Parts: sequence; C-alpha cells; structure tokens
Amino acid sequence: MFWSYNPNDWDKPANSMNGVAYIWDPATRTGRSIAPPENIWCAGQTVLADGRVFIAGGNLRYPDPNAPPGTQGWKGTLTTYTFNPATETFVRQPDMVTGRWYPTTTKLGDNRVVITSGYDETGSEAISREVEIFTPTASPDGVGTIAFVGTHTFSGLYPFQYQLLGGSMLEAGPSNYSSYLFNPANGQWTPLPILRGSHWSYGNGIIYTDASGTTTRQVVMVAGGQDDFRAPTSGNEWLDGGAPGIGWNAYPRWIQPRHNSNTVILPDGKLLTMGGNSGQNTYDGPVLQAEMYSTQASETIGQWQQMLPHAIQAAYHSSAILLPDATVLLSQDDMDKSAAAAAQHKAQVYWPPYLFMGAQPQIVSAPATVTRGQGFVVTTDRQVASAMLVAPGATTHGVDMHQRAIRLPVQVNNTTLTATVPNSAAMVPPGYYMLFVLDSAGIPSVASFVRIS
Repeated sequence: MFWSYNPNDWDKPANSMNGVAYIWDPATRTGRSIAPPENIWCAGQTVLADGRVFIAGGNLRYPDPNAPPGTQGWKGTLTTYTFNPATETFVRQPDMVTGRWYPTTTKLGDNRVVITSGYDETGSEAISREVEIFTPTASPDGVGTIAFVGTHTFSGLYPFQYQLLGGSMLEAGPSNYSSYLFNPANGQWTPLPILRGSHWSYGNGIIYTDASGTTTRQVVMVAGGQDDFRAPTSGNEWLDGGAPGIGWNAYPRWIQPRHNSNTVILPDGKLLTMGGNSGQNTYDGPVLQAEMYSTQASETIGQWQQMLPHAIQAAYHSSAILLPDATVLLSQDDMDKSAAAAAQHKAQVYWPPYLFMGAQPQIVSAPATVTRGQGFVVTTDRQVASAMLVAPGATTHGVDMHQRAIRLPVQVNNTTLTATVPNSAAMVPPGYYMLFVLDSAGIPSVASFVRIS
C-alpha cells in the first residue's frame, strides 16, 4: 500500500486534508486506487501483530502565509487509524494528545506502539515532546486506546527507534546527542553515549539479529544523512543491541555519501542501499548507483560494493521495501509535485545479485503460524542451508519503522529444515514475517508468510 498527498491539491492550505492511496499486487504488477481517510502523507506507520497497519499523524495543513504569525508553518494531525488489509478498510482510532507530522512509531514486543516526535498542530513547527503508547484491540475492526506516558525532547523529525534484546527501546538521531534508551514499563529515558555524528535530512537505520549460532548478535546500524554542516555523509555507525551502554562504533562507510536514500535488509542478511542525493537540498545531485554490503549486517568489518544503477531518481519522498520474491521495490521521488508529473512517476523492481546465481529454492510446505520458543519444519525442493525472518517494510523518508530481520538457528536433513524461533518477544515481536530459506550458495527462496505469536 502506498499513500501520498493529492497532487491536485498540493500546497493549497484549504485542501490540506485531501490525500490519495493505492494498493499494488507485486505478483501481478497491477493495482488500484483506494480512498484514504484523510491526508495521511508524512505519518508514522508500523504493522500490528494481526497484520493491520497502524498510522499515526499526517498532514493537517500545508504552510499558510495568511495565518497569524507564528502559526504559518506545517501542521500535524492528531488522528490515528488502523488499516485492515483483509477488508481494505480504515478504522479511526483515538486522537493523540498532540498533532504529529513526521512522527516515528515503534512496535513493542507486546504489540503496543510507541509514538514520538513530529510537528504539532499549532503551525509553529514545534516538535512534539509528548510520548504516547497505542494499545490495539484484539478485534481487527475494534478501537484501541492511547495513553500519554511522559515527555522527552527530540532533536528532530523521524528519529530512529528500535526495540532491543533487553526490552528497552533505542532512540537514535537525527542529532548525534539523541541517543537514549526508553523503558516502556515506567516511561523513563536513560542517556547512552552520543552518536559519532549526526544524520539529518534523512539517514537510514536497520536492526538485524543473527540468532543462528551459540551467541546471539544484534546490530543497529544508522547510516548516511547530513552532518552538522548539512553535508551528505557516509559516516555510518552501529550499536550492539545486547550491550547498548558500550556506545556507538564506526560501521563501514558507503562508497557514495548520500541522504534521502533507503537501505533494505535482504534475505541473505546483506544490505542494499538505493537512491538518495548528494546535494544539500532534498533533490539535487540524485544518486542512481546502488551499493550492497558484502556480508550479513551483523558482521561489522565488511565493505560496500558498487552495484548496477537503478533507472529512476529516488531522493526525498522515495521509498524501498523487500518483496516476497526477494526483489526490492524502489519508488521514485516527487521532485515535480504537479498532477501531470505525478501521473508519470515510476517504480522499479530491482533484482539483487543472488537472483542471477541460479534457480531459487522452493518452499514446499511451511506452517502458517509459529509460537516463539518452538521449532517448526519447512520442506523444500532441494537441500537448503539457512532460514531468515524478515518483517515487511513500513517506510517513509528513508526510515523503515517495521523492517527487522532475524537469522534463525536451523538443523537440516536433506530437504527438511527445522528452525527455531527465539523465545524473546523483544527480539521477535509478534506479527507476520516473510520466511526465506537459502541454499548453500546464498540464493533465497520466494518467501512464505508466517505469523509469529
């Protein structure tokens, strides 16, 4: 599902609430428009345990030069919604205590969602300090609750947030001094060592866990953006999710400094960075060259390798997500915001190198549901070597609020693979995951969706 502002109403304050949405089928490459509840463009979003999409905030009003002084800027809406993919319907959820335009939403291990940051509803472009938690209902069409849990000063819009192994939520960036742990149980924030650099306008972030060995290794990587002098950067860095108090370390740099790009976790654990731009503003100097990390993301001594370029410009407001067939969908940016240009905007499906190495293994059978802490059996058309869970993407402005990957411990006997889901809700929050199996050459299967509870 895509959504955006309505290009016919762009920058017209009186029509600020008009948005568009679209459903696209990656198997048939066909799609159709649906009606969004309002202009949810620049909201925060994540996917709940039952597959619903939770949406917080969006565009309440475009900047209005005729508004009173101090209120002429962007306004964020207080509204929240869930989207039920089974019925393709939106359900209005409770309003937040503050408006939010460019907020971050982070799902916890108990299926609650932490909501932070974003411009408030006043038009002053003040960043909301209020921290709220949404608790969904069991019914897919029910109305949950939102609770105010405290305040925190955020350095910018769309901070990177991830639940770590110990159950706390990491907040990182965009400023280098924004480095904290949030305890969802008591609403308290604990400062961590500051980042090595800032990641303004807009960087990327991923969380990757390798649970396949005797010792689990979790890495959060924050990459790119602009430094404090607003120069695009490749000053990438990482944090140990099992020992966050140690602080941030240097991660291998991209070949090309960039901001407004997207980084996607691939089924083999490697990272693919696409798009962005090398100029100071939001669109100039578009970068078409893709880069791929040479080994799985938890190995912090790899290097970035130049890949073939994509064909579309994908800077500010572009997005990229992993598809179930192991390709990556990249959507164009919106440099020309006219309705005529919007009708010509493109998306591109990118084939990573593993799809040119031979036929993909096939999953013959896999369970639809799995309980954490238990093993499950996957049968395949040939012997495979590993298994990966990848949460579906929910991305905007280079920030994917739902993407995470967990490499599972497995045992293989010919065409039968037995995998175990770690018994940790902090590591594997409940919900739907794409289950990939890979052969010894690193070629992934088409994913089978599995619901983890």
